[in-house]
Amino acid sequence: MKATLCNAYTDFNMVLAHADGRPFEERQIADRLRNFIKKNNLPPVVFHSLRHCSTSVKLQISGGNIKAVQGDTGHAQARMVTDLYAHANTEDRRLLAQKVEQDFFQKQGRAETSIGQSATTGSDEDTATALQLLQSNPDMVKFIIAALGRTSGV
Repeated sequence: MKATLCNAYTDFNMVLAHADGRPFEERQIADRLRNFIKKNNLPPVVFHSLRHCSTSVKLQISGGNIKAVQGDTGHAQARMVTDLYAHANTEDRRLLAQKVEQDFFQKQGRAETSIGQSATTGSDEDTATALQLLQSNPDMVKFIIAALGRTSGV
């Protein structure tokens, strides 16, 4: 449309726009989404919930890279990402529990059976690497603390 309308097209750099580039009003987007949902027999959602879903998925796909997701969503504060989108789903929690069991408790048991000798699995190196990662990404610490707070008692 830009090429066809030339100077008659006003580019507001919008994702959704009228044919001449003008932005849609919120009501117009909501109406179109409602019609699309009805036509395709989908469960009702509001437009902003699509943003919430997208951000949550990006957080999962990025492995919890809060700063990357923050930059992508345009939030001014990383805390917005952790407070609004960093909720754990059941599958993530199950996988985390398995990983903790495997990487912590099973290694702990091997270390105890070595009669005073440290485990030779590189656990000191792993711990140092984890500490370095946490120090270089303080938002990840906030994410972990927030996740622990939300899952306590579960």
